Amino acid sequence: MATEGAVNGAAWGGVQGFVTFTHDNRNRFLQVFGLYVLSLHMIGGLVAMLPLLLFDPEHIILVDPVGYFVRYGLPVTAISAFLFWRLYTSHTEAICRKLAVREVTRIDERRFVRLAEEQCIALGIRKPRFGLIEVSQPNALAVGEGPQRGLIAVTRGLLDQLDDDELAAVLANLASQIRNGDTSVLAANFALMRTAVLMQVNNAFRIEDWRQLIIVVFLPPMLTILLLSGMITKASLEIARMARRSVKLSRFHIADAEAIRVTHRPDALHSALVKIGGKGAFPGSAVFDDVLFDGRSDTDGGSHPAVIDRLKAIARLGGPMMQPGRARRDTRDGVAVPGAGGLADGRVGFGRRYTAAHFQPVAPAEEKPREKPPVMENDALLVMMLTDWKGYKAYVAQCNDWFEWRTNDGRNLFGLKPELRLPVAAVTAGLLVLYWPADGNWQKLANRFNPVSMTTMFSQLDTGRTFCTPSSGKNEDCA
Repeated sequence: MATEGAVNGAAWGGVQGFVTFTHDNRNRFLQVFGLYVLSLHMIGGLVAMLPLLLFDPEHIILVDPVGYFVRYGLPVTAISAFLFWRLYTSHTEAICRKLAVREVTRIDERRFVRLAEEQCIALGIRKPRFGLIEVSQPNALAVGEGPQRGLIAVTRGLLDQLDDDELAAVLANLASQIRNGDTSVLAANFALMRTAVLMQVNNAFRIEDWRQLIIVVFLPPMLTILLLSGMITKASLEIARMARRSVKLSRFHIADAEAIRVTHRPDALHSALVKIGGKGAFPGSAVFDDVLFDGRSDTDGGSHPAVIDRLKAIARLGGPMMQPGRARRDTRDGVAVPGAGGLADGRVGFGRRYTAAHFQPVAPAEEKPREKPPVMENDALLVMMLTDWKGYKAYVAQCNDWFEWRTNDGRNLFGLKPELRLPVAAVTAGLLVLYWPADGNWQKLANRFNPVSMTTMFSQLDTGRTFCTPSSGKNEDCA
């Protein structure tokens, strides 16, 4: 099998053939979902502390983790699954909305839809949808939550620049990504990352303003809670980024191999890559680089293998089938063009000595860097939410995008911004000096910052008993 030959060897991640790769994708989907549930449990346990302190202080996660999971583990998992499903199934719509994908049919784009349907039928993709992005750069993408909910979208530039065989090879590659489960894993990664970002933006139990430290002075256990919450939020974001980086580069090689198996035209896929490589970036595409046919290589921080490596793999895999002089279908002009494709003079590019310099990414001139959203106070946000719902949603979306696509915001292990490290360190040092036990009793100092003491306080308030701190002396009221 062509696919098996294409993915043979450890150089491509040790995945052997289409069947093994598809099974590997299913396992990775389950792993991402497991990480998603773990992230929500970590942060959910802290977010639930406030209501649990009032109604069930003995079972907060920092006091009795086992009791917390026994009592609240199943409901939190159910909520996690529901939220995951909501975000997972919204992945396609989010991309279509951000990239202005217009869904088309044979009536709208006969050539594109006809060729796409042929490749989907050959690869067993049922009920596919097709979309068009009106930009001049040549590129395409495949998204969907599975073979029954796949969508393939191409740019106008791709339709204009590729002949029929080249276009068919690209479409077969995209259909293969849907069939192999690549798009399902990417949608799961989207759900994990979006949830981690929401935690980062909306977690009230983390230090984002120096004024939060005032409550720590009067309630020292809150320092422990805030630092732990910031650490867990930071960890959940890193877990999401790790899952995104784990998307295998071999998926593009396997999709290329499947495209050759279906079309029997390695020369067409080769020349299509020559035309597209490094030229596919268009406004807004950087955010969804991982779902694009042409995107940034892994050496540039992207998720694609270098174009030159894909070309070499195609040459190794499809060498015996390469026929550079073979006539190509090209219904753009209604006639078959011998050797159409690869180069400007009509010659096929196979056999030419390409280097990485030929495929340096070309950024669109109008592409602007992401801007940091303005900081708004909570009361201003509340007013905006009540008076300008669309503006409020746009602002929240801008905040989420800003947090999601930054590779590093300078936060440390505790999720603290650089400008907050010194104030937190100063307050911590002040509290240690203030509450340092004269008798050297370390247990008394630890109890002062132990969140369990808050549980004791709320339990005593609930029963009407006299409040006693862990360091207070025993008497008849505290007995």
